[in-house]
This record gives sequence, C-alpha cells and structure tokens, in this order.
Amino acid sequence: MGIRPDLALLPIVLMFMALHQDQETGKMNEQKTLKNGTFMAQLNGARIHYEVHGKGPVLMVLPNAWGINIAPLRAFYQPLDSNVTLVYFDPRGMGRSDPVRVDTDMSAATVRKDFDALRQHLGLSKVNAIGWSNGAMNLVVLASEKPETIAKAVFLHGIASFTEEDSKAANVAHPELTKAYQRVGEALKQKELTDQQKNERLREVWLNEYVSASTANPAATRPKVKQFLEDCPLSWRHFVYSQSEWPKFDTRDRLARISAPSLILAGAKDSIPMAKAEEMKRGIPNSKLVVFANSGHFAPIEEPAAFQREVLTWLGAR
Repeated sequence: MGIRPDLALLPIVLMFMALHQDQETGKMNEQKTLKNGTFMAQLNGARIHYEVHGKGPVLMVLPNAWGINIAPLRAFYQPLDSNVTLVYFDPRGMGRSDPVRVDTDMSAATVRKDFDALRQHLGLSKVNAIGWSNGAMNLVVLASEKPETIAKAVFLHGIASFTEEDSKAANVAHPELTKAYQRVGEALKQKELTDQQKNERLREVWLNEYVSASTANPAATRPKVKQFLEDCPLSWRHFVYSQSEWPKFDTRDRLARISAPSLILAGAKDSIPMAKAEEMKRGIPNSKLVVFANSGHFAPIEEPAAFQREVLTWLGAR
C-alpha cells in the first residue's frame, strides 16, 4: 500500500500550525489587557504588593534586589504609561510587600522567583521585561534561566560580569566613590547606629559621590535623584546582603542562552565602562546596543525623550 503524500505531510503541517499558534499566543499575552491599580498577590508563600499602570503591550519591571521599593522605578518609567502597560512589584521587605522572614528573602534569586510567579499570576505565558542596574544584571540571569518566558528584554545600565579585575579598575577610576563606599561599609557595622541612620548614610553616598561619578551632569541630575529617593525608604540590610550575594558576578557563559530580542541601553558618562555594554552586545544573539551620549547611570531622567523613544520603538509601541 503506497503512502499518501497528503497524509505524509500532515505531521509537518500540524507542527507548523502548533508553532504558529504558540507565536500567536505569545503575541496575545504581550497585548493582554491588565486592569490598572494596586494589588496584593500570594506568591511563593509571601504577600507581594504590585501595581499596574498604563495601556498597551505589557512590560514587567524586574526590581533591584538591594533595597528599594517601586517608587524610583515608577519615576523612571511613568512617561511610558501612554503606550505601555507597566507592572511593578515591591521586593520582600520593601514597600507594602511582606517583611523579610529569612535572609534569602533579600536575594536576587527570590526577586526572580517572585517575578516569575507574578507573571503566571497575571496569566502571561511570556512577557516583555526591563531591568535597571542590579535589576538588569538579574534580568540576564532570568532571561537565560527561563528564555521561553521573556518576549523582549530591555537591559538598562546593566552588566554581564564584574570580576576582581573590574573592581580594581573601578577603584582606580573612581577613588572618591570607593572611599565613600568604604566609609558607609564601616558605618553599617556600627551597632550604635539605628536602621534609619544607616539608611541615611546610604542615601548620602547615592546623592553625593555616586551621582558625581555616574552622571553626565551631576548638578542637574542630583535634585531628580533626591526627589525620587524621598519616596523610597532604602534598606541597608538588603544592600549588605546584595554585596555578599554577588561579590563577583559573571554570566558571560549564559548570554548565548538568551533568546529574547534584547535592547541594551548604556550611558556614555556612566561609571560602568562602555566595554561592559559591548560585552553584552557580543554575547546576546539577537541584541541591539544604544548609547546615550549625555547620560550616565540614569538615562530615564538624564535623557528622558531619547530613552522613551528607544524603549517604545523596541517594543513596537510608538
């Protein structure tokens, strides 16, 4: 009995249809309409506070693990609301999410797990994601661990590696910032200081030495950073934990696993060497690098129009 050509092709046709359906499902998830507002969700054994703002394709924000709430990231991305649906959440121990119960609640790994649980809670099989600084570093890990869950990625002022050699080079390039971090490190060990006093020491370093070393125009940027930090109680405990969790960071061997089209955003005046952004560009297969000439580590507030244009264009949301 001969093989019917039409039936022989059936498995291929079905496979094509399944792949096409998966692609369409991904597109529908990216376009899914989420209700705006402030919510609580039970995720991985903790109550997590999250917020939804805007309209258009969903863009989930992977927050920083070192001790900030939603406020600074909201200040960065609020102008995108007209074209994109932003989803933010407070890490454990920050904002309105549950307090820290064990030290690992402050880890980058826990932030990733809660991000992924929130994605599922929202009914999204895959999602666009953005991370800034430490959040961008964590997004490298997430996008390589679970590539099937990330539709498009935006890495804002992130790195894929920070070695001992990088640390030495940074100390030479920015001696005042290094001294400031050494001073605050000693202050955080002092038992006589209250939590509020320790958090204030961190804030002072951010507003002074860090802004001076990491922005194109410190005098213009400092008031903006001060403004968004006023709505953000810092957590020195999270900061200390993050330093111990990632004393060195090297994900270069993971970059090739990232399948999401990736936008890498860097500032020409950042304290992070441009070689780090170029390293990410070389390692991530489907990626684009954009350098903001007049920005340091805060492109959303240093060059807001250019930042918004690049992100919205990348997401197809202009």
